Amino acid sequence: MTSSMVVFRCTRKLLQRVEHTAGHESELASSTTRLGDWYANVVSVRRQHVVLGVSGVTLLPVLVAAAPYKTMIPRFDEAAGQVLRALNVDEARIAAEQEGMQDFVVAKTNDRRVLGSMNDFVNMLEAYLSDQSLLGAALKLAESPCSPIGMKSPREATLALFSAPALRLVRS
Repeated sequence: MTSSMVVFRCTRKLLQRVEHTAGHESELASSTTRLGDWYANVVSVRRQHVVLGVSGVTLLPVLVAAAPYKTMIPRFDEAAGQVLRALNVDEARIAAEQEGMQDFVVAKTNDRRVLGSMNDFVNMLEAYLSDQSLLGAALKLAESPCSPIGMKSPREATLALFSAPALRLVRS
């Protein structure tokens, strides 16, 4: 049985900054967590560098300060937990998701649909960060309807995903 793992699919811009800290890279890897692969980019908003991560499954956005890049992924894991808690996801399911994010690989982005949604979020981010924390801005972005998920919001898609029972493949 394979252990849990998450893939951070970084844009070229972010990959240049984290590749020395990642240690390993795999294009064919896939995440075993409910939220799937995370797509991430570094953006500059109001004179601060922020990493915007988006779930490949539900398009749930998570924001963290970019620096220091060496600790970005562990801080991202914690921020993802905060977003899930703010959405009132069951604590046991949050713990399982965060446990799955402890082991990670870094790879290049490979889904234009997710990147398009990320670009939409970046365009909204400046307005949302003007009067809110990173968590508040992420929650505001999570309310936006997104065409890749049937015009549902990432919030709705995430709540539906975490309310469904987890399926595990069992080999006999």
